[in-house]
Amino acid sequence: EAEDHGLDYTERHSFSELWNGLSVEMEDSQVGTAREIPGVSAVYPVVRHEIPEVEEDVPDLDTALPMTGSDIAQNELGLTGEGLRVAVMDTGVDYTHPDLGGGDFPNDRVVAGHDFVGDDFNAGDPDNDVPAPDEDPQDCNGHGTHVAGIIGAEGEVTGVAPDVEFGAYKVFGCDGSTSADIMIAAMEQAMADGMDVLNMSIGSSHSWPQYPTATASDNLVDEGMVVVASIANSGATGLYSAGAPGLGEHVIGVASFDNTHIMTTTARAVPSGENVPFMTMDNAEEPPTSGETDELVHIGRACLVEGDELEADPEGKTALIVRGACTFAEKYDAAVDAGATGVVMYNNEPGMFAGGGISDRGAFSVGISDEAGTHLLELMEAGESVTLEWTEEEVSTPNPNGGLISSFSSYGLSPDLALKPD
Repeated sequence: EAEDHGLDYTERHSFSELWNGLSVEMEDSQVGTAREIPGVSAVYPVVRHEIPEVEEDVPDLDTALPMTGSDIAQNELGLTGEGLRVAVMDTGVDYTHPDLGGGDFPNDRVVAGHDFVGDDFNAGDPDNDVPAPDEDPQDCNGHGTHVAGIIGAEGEVTGVAPDVEFGAYKVFGCDGSTSADIMIAAMEQAMADGMDVLNMSIGSSHSWPQYPTATASDNLVDEGMVVVASIANSGATGLYSAGAPGLGEHVIGVASFDNTHIMTTTARAVPSGENVPFMTMDNAEEPPTSGETDELVHIGRACLVEGDELEADPEGKTALIVRGACTFAEKYDAAVDAGATGVVMYNNEPGMFAGGGISDRGAFSVGISDEAGTHLLELMEAGESVTLEWTEEEVSTPNPNGGLISSFSSYGLSPDLALKPD
């Protein structure tokens, strides 16, 4: 029938288990022709999904696990995931890692899997957008291994469910992006391998719950599998930014909310000895890891553009500034122009912060909490000569945004006004 309608296309994948259709390549000008063929109920673009970023910072799982109830599941209910198979659709899994089985593939932890694309694949690169699948789902990026470790590592690290068996379904190369039809092919393989749970830390923002990956995921749930998918990280774009496959009606669409605590480096107030946790300000000089600052002087808001005058002379000293009323860069520049050797900004509301927009002018800049700022001010008002002693020590600091949705996280409603994320 396609030939009768003058449609010229190349078939990529054919699906019959979880979604009834084909993925094809054709010229944009022929999409209208495809829609006219009897039996074609809908035509969708093959969406690309960018590889998830691997964060360098390590989240504080000591507090993250209690926020999800995982500590109760393990320690009080005795649930370890024994007898369950969890599919990780991602960048693959490093099955040689001793906490994920170790040795060759398959092993007693990573019991099934497939590489659908090959290491060099990148759906966004015309020179490398043809998949080269093989039987080895080894991870050459790291994200999939990170996800598998959270789910079920057992050894040096203990995951949420340390007795699960894994299926590793590699849909990304070492970098770049993948495409939605490859994801559906991986879903069908996970079903064929008898997986009980599918995790997809993948999402495309501003899509519809009828999109093929969401439909296939719903059908996978109907076949008895629990399907979990991230809802995407495009919250800055506003309403309806949740994405498929997490938008599927029966899919557990997962947003992100902030941890109750954050790990941060700390300095030590001299002479009180109290810890002063800090966060570095983007692009400013990094503070040293040892030694002391010059004496601190409080110069107020330091918003010269708002008509402020500096409350003290910071020349040759470290400027202590309260946040608010003007940009971090304006505060930093005002202090450095007056001769400050470093800048410490304290919050004007509860909690830690770190700011951007600063251009490095050779002086360090850090952000501290309102509580720490108040402590330093009290020492100075008592007539003490106050400095900060740098350390490499890290401390767990309460996060005032703990339990609130993360600024980057996509949220609902879904385009058909269903309540998502879950």
